[in-house]
Amino acid sequence: MRFRRPLGLRASVTLMFAAGATLLAVVGAGSTYAVARSYLISQREVSATRQAFADASFVRDGLRTSGVVVSDVLGAISAPSGSWVLVERGGERFSTSLDVAAGNVPDSLRDSVEAGAAGTAWTSVAGEPVLAVGVPLPSVGAQFYEISDVDELSRTLATLRIALLGCGLLMAAGGAGLGVWTSRRAVAPLQEVARTAASIAGGDLASRLPVTEDPDLSTIVGSFNSMVDELEEQIQRQGRFSADVAHELRSPLTTLVAGVELLRRRRSELPERSQQTLDLVVRELGRFTRTVEDLLELGRLESGAGERERNLVDVGDLVRGVLDATGRSPELFSTRETVQAVLDKQQISRALVNLLDNADRHGGGVTTIDVRRGARTVLVTVDDAGPGVDPAERERIFERFARSGSRGALPGAGLGLSLVSETARAHGGSAWCTSSAGGGARFVLQLPVAQEVS
Repeated sequence: MRFRRPLGLRASVTLMFAAGATLLAVVGAGSTYAVARSYLISQREVSATRQAFADASFVRDGLRTSGVVVSDVLGAISAPSGSWVLVERGGERFSTSLDVAAGNVPDSLRDSVEAGAAGTAWTSVAGEPVLAVGVPLPSVGAQFYEISDVDELSRTLATLRIALLGCGLLMAAGGAGLGVWTSRRAVAPLQEVARTAASIAGGDLASRLPVTEDPDLSTIVGSFNSMVDELEEQIQRQGRFSADVAHELRSPLTTLVAGVELLRRRRSELPERSQQTLDLVVRELGRFTRTVEDLLELGRLESGAGERERNLVDVGDLVRGVLDATGRSPELFSTRETVQAVLDKQQISRALVNLLDNADRHGGGVTTIDVRRGARTVLVTVDDAGPGVDPAERERIFERFARSGSRGALPGAGLGLSLVSETARAHGGSAWCTSSAGGGARFVLQLPVAQEVS
């Protein structure tokens, strides 16, 4: 089955206004035309009846003169242009036009006149509508009929129809235009809410809806801004909590590291079993130290305290510097394109190190690193030689302490990718995972490029 796509709010409002205006136009135009037509026809019948009675009186007076022939009287009558006279007397019929015969008089009008009552009737001559008026002349034993064309009335009604149709179309167009304007006014607050919500979702917690004096919107605006204030406070509170916890752990951790380092220097003096225990303590303590450092950095990023001065940096040089600092082969990176971005060099370097360490620990090692420039962004991709990441896990692995598949058995606290995501977000970018051309995982770090000044 095919389902039609539902109309949007703006389209629905515009359609409703256009339909309402069209309905009003049809009703108004139809009513106006009906009233005007009835009035014009009535006035035409009154005018034709008066003229017919005047001409009938002239014919009656002429026929009262002895020896006068009906045709002579009709020849002397001055009927208006577009009117014809027909007189029946003694079984004979006399007409001022060869086109008008007795057959042009409706039987209903003829019966009325023969019964002694004047009347009117609509008929046609040569396919054109005409108005027939019948007047009995009992004093001279005759029946008088005057037939008038209604071309002027038809033209007037045609002009009226065209004018009403034009007005109807203008009303429909005006209704549609009013609907477009109204829908824009109605949807504008919703669009503002959508833009602000998108900005907040992108990490700009300082975004708020502008204060409005509209009484219908002020409550919504106030509630929305209050909700965002509470959300920002809660996020900052959580960030401060993580940073405080990590900071409190750091002091005893420093002492512990110093004590273990002292033992490690005298490792050769310890029994073999104690040496194995010391190696385990050193390894786990290093892991614990990295976890605390990652928590501190995450807390600073989320609370905004981690924002330092950012400088214009060549992203390619930054990648080469990270490879050199971590002892990795420079052949992993072959990009020669120069792409500059305004960023915190230390934070981005840390994020790159996390991506490289993640590939080594969980993806069989780094295969390639690439830097590509988009329309307004720079994409840093890290491909590994592993089996890839299940599509259902690709978003979850960027959460704190999230670990995918068998990775739970490998070293790491699950904070590295979370730190990468938060660092990208703090720079106005993003991070995600997809599949590489070789079938492994590809981690992408997207950052905004520096705007060129012309």
